[in-house]
Amino acid sequence: MTIATRGGAVLRPAVATDWPRVDAIAIACWEPIFESYREMQGEAIYGAVTDPDGDWRQRKCDQVRGQFARAPATVWVVELAGEVLGFVTFHLDAQRSVGQIGNNGVHPDHAGQGWGTFMYRHVLQHFRARGLRFATVGTGLDRGHAAARRAYEAAGFDRAVPKVDYWQELEQLNPGSVPD
Repeated sequence: MTIATRGGAVLRPAVATDWPRVDAIAIACWEPIFESYREMQGEAIYGAVTDPDGDWRQRKCDQVRGQFARAPATVWVVELAGEVLGFVTFHLDAQRSVGQIGNNGVHPDHAGQGWGTFMYRHVLQHFRARGLRFATVGTGLDRGHAAARRAYEAAGFDRAVPKVDYWQELEQLNPGSVPD
């Protein structure tokens, strides 16, 4: 089934044979994000909290594959010349009338060519066709998420609620400096 086409590429529902390439794209896309987390949090927090088992790659792939296992129709891929170059997952919440874009990415070899925006626009159209009133997507404010933010804005997301997570290594505090 073809959802949309662009320049010879096809946006279509994912199939089981897409997984090796989708896994590779997820890892390539999240590598700079996790490196950004490591830089911002420092080694101690990153290693203890963000990536305690050193296996974020497997967890990220499991998240995307889990979405497919739960609801296969909510994972789409862009394929060009027989190669998957991007993917997007989404969730429909009919009760709240909200569609949410989830894990997604475009292989770095194809980044900056509008493929993310292409996928998001069609997911948003899918939400509209289902009668949903609102759409949301979450992303980070770090440099690792900069391309995602640009693509979401290009697809029409125009309201943001900024959030900051503060971290502290507690052993760095001098107990005598805590006020009574």
